[in-house]
Amino acid sequence: MLEALMEFIVERERLDDPFEPEMILVQSTGMAQWLQMTLSQKFGIAANIDFPLPASFIWDMFVRVLPEIPKESAFNKQSMSWKLMTLLPQLLDREDFTLLRHYLTDDSDKRKLFQLSSKAADLFDQYLVYRPDWLAQWETGHLVEGLGEAQAWQAPLWKALVEYTHQLGQPRWHRANLYQRFIETLESATTCPPGLPSRVFI
Repeated sequence: MLEALMEFIVERERLDDPFEPEMILVQSTGMAQWLQMTLSQKFGIAANIDFPLPASFIWDMFVRVLPEIPKESAFNKQSMSWKLMTLLPQLLDREDFTLLRHYLTDDSDKRKLFQLSSKAADLFDQYLVYRPDWLAQWETGHLVEGLGEAQAWQAPLWKALVEYTHQLGQPRWHRANLYQRFIETLESATTCPPGLPSRVFI
């Protein structure tokens, strides 16, 4: 697979614009480093190749195509994690959060709260990429049919996070609510919007 990718990039199908970077989506920074090292060993140098993670790539495409989208999302993992640390203690008295309330007992140093907030932020970040339809339903106060009990606290927590982000004066745009707008913009365009990559390897 890697040999075929290298042959395609370097020897068979070069981009028309020599200054345009190749775009190879990766699942982790470790994979990006390994690919870059392997390509460098094969060709002596691996320049002008970008290795974005799926989440950052998708957001970058939104910024390039849609107007008034900030370069950084208010729903990146780090931002969500800190906001969840503020939100969770305010929600623990609700019946939906009984499980989390029990988990956060004996947490005087807030270590459990930090860990839980980080885990929830990571979970939401995955949903933003792979399950935007779930978040869209939760945001409107609806549960996802057949999803099970896990959403009992996830759904209201996500809705609270979106509302808190708005209260802070931050844009409510995120990958889930921009996806359909992005698709509709591309479908209605008479020409390819400027700035999109010529090709992407996944």
